[in-house]
Amino acid sequence: MLKTLYLLQANVIRIKRKSLTCAAMLSISSTVFLTGCATGQHDRIDDPVHVSVGQNEFSGEIVNEVYSTTDLHDAVVQANSLDAQTTLVVFDIDDTLLTATEFFGSDKWYDWQRGRALNESGVVIPTRETEKVNCLFDTLGMVFEIATNKPTQPDMANLVHSVSNDVVILTARSGAYRAGTMRELARNDLDFTDKSLTSPDVGLHYDYTLDGRTARVSYVDGVFMVQGMNKGVMLLDLLERTGHEYSSVVFVDDKQHNIDNMGDALKSAGINFYGYHYTRISKAVTPEEVVQANASRAALGELLNTHFEDRAEHINHRQCDY
Repeated sequence: MLKTLYLLQANVIRIKRKSLTCAAMLSISSTVFLTGCATGQHDRIDDPVHVSVGQNEFSGEIVNEVYSTTDLHDAVVQANSLDAQTTLVVFDIDDTLLTATEFFGSDKWYDWQRGRALNESGVVIPTRETEKVNCLFDTLGMVFEIATNKPTQPDMANLVHSVSNDVVILTARSGAYRAGTMRELARNDLDFTDKSLTSPDVGLHYDYTLDGRTARVSYVDGVFMVQGMNKGVMLLDLLERTGHEYSSVVFVDDKQHNIDNMGDALKSAGINFYGYHYTRISKAVTPEEVVQANASRAALGELLNTHFEDRAEHINHRQCDY
């Protein structure tokens, strides 16, 4: 009996790869929230914000835990406590591994442009129409090429490289921004080629349709760019396409909805989930940042109008390329 239990724990939970994505779409969930913990901040690895209970095909209990943390070390400790061969570690980029050095073009600037940013009191900041750029994703593309990123914490690269598991970098960025993204990852000592789920000479570029929306996604050198698609569904699709199966996933992201989507998808697929909501980088937008963003928008517009007239005309007429 003990030998049987050991084998069940040590082996990969065998889910037929063809059913993974479909199971994620069903989002079968039975979540039990811990009293008093749903909105609290927790930095300890043994104090989950919530725990979900489910069953796998062997009638064993599926782990589905979510933690809130300000230190990547917590997720790394969890990953290193699990079997390296059957555990996948997944990191987001923006405000998780790297963060912008300027507000303009940052993750929270994007939220501000979309009208969903909060001030330091937690109140939504209205974005005036005159403060919005004409082609949001074109502007992001230009900023990603120009701007630099910095680590979210001083020991970030060493922490990430201390993981012995397979690693996937899973970002909502579009594949159109891959050049600037890979440059900044490399500049911050983040090269995941040796941990890629495919060989170095193989990359995946394909269209994926979900809930009526089709996006071009790409996986190259360990970095999966999904253009705002559901990260849980997309991870299962990637595993199916690359022929990989894992019994556990450790996932770190700064957005709660990404944590939720990943937890639902993995639970439905019968995969243990350890989610880490990374809150080290403040999402609050200050009045000073709004002033800076407006000045940057005007300066970028002047640069385009003066030196790149054709592109400026396209953007001024909302003829967006991205």
